[in-house]
Amino acid sequence: MGLPRSGAEGLGPDQAREIAEECYGEVLAYCRRHAPAGHEPTDLAQETFLRFVRAGSYREHGKPIAYLMRIARSVCIDASRRRRLETVALDFDPPTTEQGESGIELEEALAKLSDDLREAVELRYGMGLDVSEVAKVLGISRFSVRRRINAALKLLEKELREGDLDE
Repeated sequence: MGLPRSGAEGLGPDQAREIAEECYGEVLAYCRRHAPAGHEPTDLAQETFLRFVRAGSYREHGKPIAYLMRIARSVCIDASRRRRLETVALDFDPPTTEQGESGIELEEALAKLSDDLREAVELRYGMGLDVSEVAKVLGISRFSVRRRINAALKLLEKELREGDLDE
């Protein structure tokens, strides 16, 4: 996708629409996982794209999804700061997936990771971002991203083998 890379060139409506259509599902999925209680993920995803369009230019090198993930992360953090609510338990059991028991075990193991480790793994493997792009989204160094991912993978392996995430 030929995106403008300098501040002098604005992001055209057609380009913004193309990026939104291409990336909306991934942004919404991120917002679903990171929306604080009491906030609708669809609203947060829309806010992400509003901020993207209002910025007026796309200056990042690489995939637009990395830039959008950075915005989505900020939107979710801002929502969390504005309103801290308790999470509520679901009144039903989530349906099982085709992943089978091992997929459920992995989801449970991921849920036990600290937020910073889980987010690094989600961005790297769930969104397919490379380490540099994850670093940009999280605002940390590539070294820190690698360290988080390696720590997460070790903990996940331990949890899946032993069934215990205690360090």
